[in-house]
Amino acid sequence: MRRMRTPLIVLILVYFFSVMAMTSVPGIDANGEEFYMSALDAAYFIAILQTTIGFGEIPGDFTAAQRLLVFWLLLPNVVAWLYSIGTLLGLILDKQFQAAFRINRFSRQVRAIKGPFYIVCGFGNTGSLTVSGLLARGIHAVVIERDEEKVRHMELEDDYAHVPAVIGRASDLNMLELAGVHLKNCQGVIATTNIDHANLTVAISVKLLHPELTVLARSENQRVCDNMASFGTDSIINPYQIFANRLSLALNSPIKYLVQDWLISVPGTELRAPVVPPTGPWIVCGVGRFGTRMAEQLEKCDLPVTVVDVHPERLPAYQSAVLGRGTEVHTLEEAGIEDAEGIIAGTGDDIDNLSIIMTARHLNPRLFFVARQEDRQHSDLFDSSGSDLIARRSRIVARHILSFVTTPLLQSFMQHLIRSDDSFAEETAARLKGALKNRAPSIWVFELKGEVAKNLRFVRSHTKTVKLEHIMHNSRSEENELLPCVCLSLERGAQRIFLPGPETELQIHDRLLFAGRDHARRQMLWTIMDSHSLMGNISGKHLPRGGLWRWLSER
Repeated sequence: MRRMRTPLIVLILVYFFSVMAMTSVPGIDANGEEFYMSALDAAYFIAILQTTIGFGEIPGDFTAAQRLLVFWLLLPNVVAWLYSIGTLLGLILDKQFQAAFRINRFSRQVRAIKGPFYIVCGFGNTGSLTVSGLLARGIHAVVIERDEEKVRHMELEDDYAHVPAVIGRASDLNMLELAGVHLKNCQGVIATTNIDHANLTVAISVKLLHPELTVLARSENQRVCDNMASFGTDSIINPYQIFANRLSLALNSPIKYLVQDWLISVPGTELRAPVVPPTGPWIVCGVGRFGTRMAEQLEKCDLPVTVVDVHPERLPAYQSAVLGRGTEVHTLEEAGIEDAEGIIAGTGDDIDNLSIIMTARHLNPRLFFVARQEDRQHSDLFDSSGSDLIARRSRIVARHILSFVTTPLLQSFMQHLIRSDDSFAEETAARLKGALKNRAPSIWVFELKGEVAKNLRFVRSHTKTVKLEHIMHNSRSEENELLPCVCLSLERGAQRIFLPGPETELQIHDRLLFAGRDHARRQMLWTIMDSHSLMGNISGKHLPRGGLWRWLSER
């Protein structure tokens, strides 16, 4: 408005004095009598004069004096109008004005969110997967992204068109405040940018100003991870370390790895077949941030490792090392490809990793292949490469974030799975395999509180006890049909019961973690919320719903 002040003042003054001039010069009407234009006629005529529309002379033909006046008024009026319109258009096209307009609209969209939401910093491969997962689970998201092209592309996609997004740096405190970090329904901040220092800045800023909020931050640098942990970041996701730990788990306990993979897979996808990495010599191509961790885990498992890297300064740290990229035949032969059992293509370039896999397969097709993928656009290529394991950084981070945000009980179950012996994993695998029919499960949590607790009290007043098996039967089936799901854990205060049996009695405020088909969750919710269905499952009979028939059946 400040930039429009001078053009508007010029336009108003020129218009005002032009109208006054037109009303002061007399004209001749149809009867030959002298008359003066009214203010309305003069204002109308000057308006069509300024805009260059020019309908004609009103209310009658002008005299020579009036036409001479119009001649002198023509230039200043047209110039004033064009000057004002040009300034207005320039303002609308100005990037600062557009940015201010977008920020104002973004702020209104954030304030309009009624349910819980998370602020996602960064909308790259990882951020987009995270936002998609949150939306699929009914949780709102607000995005801060510094790349204007990504925000533009986001606005064009139907899945993200309604998601508030702003162009800016997530490390800027003003952007975080604008994104609603101070609002009561903000549940936390998720930092998924590619810059570790930016994620560290976000984590520190939020924990200092709003310590009650949940902060999840991604980092691939161990020093930054340690720094984040020092001030209480709720979850620090290092995708390379997570994948290295999973490879170690697969080497030490394939059944634990298999169960873990089933529980974190995309619901509905085909379950992975058992993965058994070999325990012979390995070759690691590329010992940067990813390859270093992979080599460390292999050495902890007492496996011989030969590293291949193009940077000579990295090689002295390893007993067996070869200088090269790993894409060349002679390099892999020098590394002992013929006697190796497994190979890890862990460079930072997807095409080089694919080339390593293809070259190694030609030299030794018996190898166990592990590949690192950085760009999500290359997913089809890596799927076609025949790799046994693929480290997809974005998917690893997104899965970890979504499991922490939506099903925190799953984290405790995973930790118990890793700490337990193989017999617990085998029992879990047997239950899941019997219920899932070779499809990855959905994960959900039922909390026995609110309306659910009220209904449970009512049922208990009639039947005394409600057991876990009573809510896991299909109340809509005439047969004694179990729902395709498995109760992984029951949390009761500080107590946790893993793989509870069907005879486990349910109590108010229990939290139950389930894995199973999605229709089982809907049917279970129906049973818990409908006292008639639940009592039918307990009695083992279909009870009449009407009051009269229920009274007669009880007698």
